[in-house]
Amino acid sequence: MTALSTRQLQYTFSEAVDTLTLHPDSFLITNSSDTLSILLLYPSLSAAEIVAVTDPQQDIPYRTSGVTYDTAHNKGTFETSFNGTSQKDTVKPWVVHYAQGARQREFSIVFSEAMDTTFLAFYIVPKKNLVASWQNLRACRLLPAAPEDSLRYDTTYYLYMTAGARDMSDNVMRTFVTSITPDTAYQPMRLRGRAYVNDTVVARGVAVLRRERPLGVSIIGAGNFVFEVRDTLSYTVDVISGTYSGTASVAAREENTVILQLQEKSIDDLID
Repeated sequence: MTALSTRQLQYTFSEAVDTLTLHPDSFLITNSSDTLSILLLYPSLSAAEIVAVTDPQQDIPYRTSGVTYDTAHNKGTFETSFNGTSQKDTVKPWVVHYAQGARQREFSIVFSEAMDTTFLAFYIVPKKNLVASWQNLRACRLLPAAPEDSLRYDTTYYLYMTAGARDMSDNVMRTFVTSITPDTAYQPMRLRGRAYVNDTVVARGVAVLRRERPLGVSIIGAGNFVFEVRDTLSYTVDVISGTYSGTASVAAREENTVILQLQEKSIDDLID
C-alpha cells in the first residue's frame, strides 16, 4: 500500500483482481476523524496493482479496508494502514489506449491516469466538429456535434493534441497524434519525408499535409515525418519547428525533403 501523491494511492494484491468488479464503494479509507472519498479505481501496470484516485490526503496515518474478487471470482477482504502524503503528482499523463486505423467510426482515448474532464482541446484534420464525451475520469470518446460532422468512409481523419489535456494535478499531457477511417477496405500508402534546418535534421516539430485544405498531421521525430495517403499525386506539406518553418511539394514513393527557414508560423494558422 503506497501513497503515490496527494490524490493517488496504489494497492498491491497477491494476484490479479477482477477489474470489472472494482467500484469506489468497495474500498474505504478513514483517518481518526474523517473518511477520505475515493473517486475512481483502475489497474496500473497490472491487474494486481490498483490505483485509487482520492480527495486530497494529508500527511497523517490512514486505515483502508475493502472487498475484491480475483479473476476466478473468489472473494477476498483486506485491511491495512498507510501514511498519507500532501506531495503533488508531477508526472505528465499520456494516452495508453486509442482508436487507430481502418474500421473506426469514432476517436476514443484512454489516459494513463484520472484527468480534469472540464478541459480537453484538440484538432481534427480534415476539420470536423467533434465534442468530448467522458466515459469516466480516464476514458473519452469524441462524437459528432451534428449529423453532418460524422466521419466519411472515403477520408482518413487525424486527431492532434498538444497540451490539450491535463490530469487532476494540472500536469499537461504529452503531444499525441492518431488517425482513423471508417473505411472497411483501406489500403493506404506511406508518404515519408525529412525536415532540415540548413544541414541539421529537425529534432522535433509538426508537419501538416494539405491540398486545397489540411488533410493530415504528423509529429516530427529525428527529422522524419510520415502520413497515410490514398494516392501518389502531389501534396503540399508545411513544417513548423519552434521559430522555423518550411513548405514543400511532396508525394508518396518519392524522396521528400523540406528545408526550414527562420520564419515563425502558428499551427492554428495551418489547421484552421
